[in-house]
Amino acid sequence: MRVAITGASGLIGRHLRKRLDEMGIETLSVKRVDLKTNPPNEIWWDPYGAKANIPKETQIDALIHLGGEPVASRRWNATVRSNIYSSRVYGTRGLVEALKALGQTNLSFISASAVGYYGSRGAEVLTESSDPGTGFLARVCKDWEKEAAKASDFGVRTCILRTGIVLAKDGGALPKAAIPFRLGAGGRLGDGRSYMPWIHIDDHVEAVIKLLMDQGTSGIYNLVDPNPVTNSEFTTALSKTLSRPAVLSVPAAALELILGKEMANETVLASQNARPRRLEELGFSFKFHDIYEALSALDL
Repeated sequence: MRVAITGASGLIGRHLRKRLDEMGIETLSVKRVDLKTNPPNEIWWDPYGAKANIPKETQIDALIHLGGEPVASRRWNATVRSNIYSSRVYGTRGLVEALKALGQTNLSFISASAVGYYGSRGAEVLTESSDPGTGFLARVCKDWEKEAAKASDFGVRTCILRTGIVLAKDGGALPKAAIPFRLGAGGRLGDGRSYMPWIHIDDHVEAVIKLLMDQGTSGIYNLVDPNPVTNSEFTTALSKTLSRPAVLSVPAAALELILGKEMANETVLASQNARPRRLEELGFSFKFHDIYEALSALDL
């Protein structure tokens, strides 16, 4: 088996490539290019130009699409929002068109998405059959998934991953979240009642591999742990893991002032009580079911 991966240098991509290498599966990093330059005669994608290239001689069994502009690295403005949208929607469109041009139907396409699809829904239990929410990120995810699903129109097996907060020591949101706790300034965000759909990096990677290897799978999958926690519960777990106090809190109004109202309410204050119903129906076995166990295993 040979698997091409966009976003191969990102957090999930790095861990996935390492695990696939351990399994003896060859991986190929899909180069990210800017079409203002002359693109190479190899496999590449342009996140913003709806263009990609998979040469006919490229032998792959699957394409795993993980690339996209970071959502929470900078305060949102018109340019940042445009890059977030374009890199996911137009970037995926280009990859699907390249798969179509390749003319192979005996391969798999696994595309990232996010629980942002559901918007902020309080304590409502969210499964793969739940309706989309409202807001910028919900629109991004909805349009993103629509482009990815087009691969199934020409016979390519397609799985879409609605990923939650990936817990890892070497990237993602957790190392940044841990900084104020280490300084003794950790605490809950807003009222602390927002649900945080989390998943340990090892479980995320194994879920992707399950979908890669099981040719009977297709459609939408929530890649989240079966036991989401509220922000207050996460705060308590992280403070105990780090043996640091967490007596402070950041009011919602302060977060809205720092990040902007839209960004704050769609990222750090958003509540998604998402459940991995379809993974559980497949019989997928999560290694971590408890937030304390997951955080402890990361050796923060």
